[in-house]
Amino acid sequence: MIIGIRDGEFVDEYGRILNLRGSYVTFVDRPFPIIEADAHFARLRACGLTLIRFVITWEAIEHAGPGVYDVAYLAYVREVLERARDHGMSVYVDPHQDVWSRWTGGDGAPLWTLEIAGFDVANFAHCDAAICRETYGMGRGKSGGSGTEDYPKMIWPTNYFKLACATMFTLFWAGERFAPQFLVADDDDIDIAASGRGINIQRYLQTRYINAMAELLKCLIGLDNIVGIGTMNEPSFGYINVADLSKGFVQSVPSSSSSSSSSSAGIELRYGLQPTPFQGMCLGEGYRQIVGEWSNGIMQHVFGRPNRWVDVDPRGRRAWKYVEGKDDDDCDASIRRESNNVVGNRGGCIWRQAGVWRINPDNSEPELLRPDYFADVDFGSECYLPFAREYAEALRGVWGAKSKETAKLLIFVELPPLEFSSTPFPRIPSSSLPDAVNATHWYDGVTLFTQTWKSYFSVDVRTHRPLFGYKNIFRSHVGQLADIKRLGVDRMDNSPTLIGECGIPFNMNGGLSYRKASGPTKSDIIPTSDSFGPQLAAMDHTLRCLEENLLSFTLWCYTSDNTNNEGDLWNREDLSIYSDEQKRGLDASDPHFVYDGLRAARAFVRPYARCIAGKPLVNKFDLKTSVFIYRGIDVGEKKFDVPTEIFIPKLWCSIETDMRISVSGGRVEIEGHDYYFIVKYFHSGTVVEHWIEIQGPKVDIPQDLFAWC
Repeated sequence: MIIGIRDGEFVDEYGRILNLRGSYVTFVDRPFPIIEADAHFARLRACGLTLIRFVITWEAIEHAGPGVYDVAYLAYVREVLERARDHGMSVYVDPHQDVWSRWTGGDGAPLWTLEIAGFDVANFAHCDAAICRETYGMGRGKSGGSGTEDYPKMIWPTNYFKLACATMFTLFWAGERFAPQFLVADDDDIDIAASGRGINIQRYLQTRYINAMAELLKCLIGLDNIVGIGTMNEPSFGYINVADLSKGFVQSVPSSSSSSSSSSAGIELRYGLQPTPFQGMCLGEGYRQIVGEWSNGIMQHVFGRPNRWVDVDPRGRRAWKYVEGKDDDDCDASIRRESNNVVGNRGGCIWRQAGVWRINPDNSEPELLRPDYFADVDFGSECYLPFAREYAEALRGVWGAKSKETAKLLIFVELPPLEFSSTPFPRIPSSSLPDAVNATHWYDGVTLFTQTWKSYFSVDVRTHRPLFGYKNIFRSHVGQLADIKRLGVDRMDNSPTLIGECGIPFNMNGGLSYRKASGPTKSDIIPTSDSFGPQLAAMDHTLRCLEENLLSFTLWCYTSDNTNNEGDLWNREDLSIYSDEQKRGLDASDPHFVYDGLRAARAFVRPYARCIAGKPLVNKFDLKTSVFIYRGIDVGEKKFDVPTEIFIPKLWCSIETDMRISVSGGRVEIEGHDYYFIVKYFHSGTVVEHWIEIQGPKVDIPQDLFAWC
């Protein structure tokens, strides 16, 4: 299938509007060993999730050093995506990062990027420069307990507001403006001072990143199932546009801003120890600070205050490396390279070098000189868009020059959920970034952070007011998604929207579902009727909100090695729709074999119109009544006599004759496959508005014994 863009919609080669549904899938042998690929892709296809958001990281491609690419990993990626093609799966590549890198609490960039900036990652925990599960409890960056078991759930995003991550993103997006003194040696240089040559750290990092992604695309040439590529997952602004470094990460309103009220900035995420930007810089140089410690409760959300104040003392440790023998004031930001080992900035804090702050000679204490140093910058128009334009041109140059299968490479703009973003959604004109997709993310934040499902209570992230009753919650979440969809129309010149991430936590209520569903051994697993009841309800709610807005989406996530204890093997998150530990060991002859290991499957393995001849008005499924409804209108002149295609999973209706189909006119054909039916609805030419309703067998969810129900 060829996927293109027209009039704010995804379309196929016949001009039909596409409702795309898929899942995230993610070194060698991740997301899964090649030998297991066919089974996983067959499972996803049986679920109707035929668009893969394939996650890669910069580190996986270029971990050994600048310009040194991991050819084994690239070969593995190609082989996996070839298998995806064989199963009829479309793919868009997601260059993924969270809070810059693994060494700053997430994933993404190689270690050498931090080394080139001059960081000493071994001291991050002592200076509260980053919070990582592996080092949690070291130094004074924690107020009690020890060991990884105490690592707080959903605390990792606070790294966006800590020294290491904020510095790296600032250098990446705006090093030329804010760290003009930071020059990096060219490949042939050893000493910038001697050669007089060098490039700014911003240009260096961006070029390396673009080249790495171009190297990946070169390895994928010839795969006609590649739809496009993202620019970067949830990019952060770092310190850019912070109004006052002494008062947190609150954004200024630059005079050049093209932001609109509909895309206003969110609120700084505070959880755990949260130094101000200036305090973070001081801690990074080893200076003791009194830092606020925040909870995710009433003190923050009602009173706007930390729970308490904590004395954070690095005890002589620094987050920066220094040239041996140089004193603190002998700052030199130039670097040199020895073979593939990068030797970076050795002059200490980059922002101290830039004159943002100093050590007061009278009292030997840190002194903030320029609190508004990073203010009055429109991150979208001045930083993100110029990069995205260069990135798209470079990658399309690689893809278009050698790929005969597709003329266009879609560019997915994967910005954070609006409530978690502290900078406004940028204006992205189609003239600057053609064939772009609004792939902003969305989560039910209350469910995600509390890891519970409450159908009776939530919080409106736009107004920060409580919501009581399911109808109000549903209305609010539908409205949030409608706001995201409007961004594609209003801010991206009518670009289509695909929610790049959405999903639910499965470790709700302290993992109660796992204890209900599991016995001492796999052979003893006897799932109770309501093992995954809360997850089923939460997932169904998410999909109902998406369907109400006629949105395409990719679920986060499908992790083949998920476990009950470790979840997705990343920062204690557990959002995978699949887990080996939920398998019941069904025989291959069992009609439900392909679904074995899925969790809350009846919520997301559901009927939907995937290819639509005309313009959709309604495309939704009611889990309670077991009814699917599609309504649409014909628009323009038909160039092809093609039907609307509706995916019907056999998990919902295993026998064709159990479907009761009603239509407004026209005819219906049913095409059978191993694990699903395709209902082909040929509209009547005598009516403009048409509909089809499919009543399936009602499923008594509470009495169903499958662990994935």
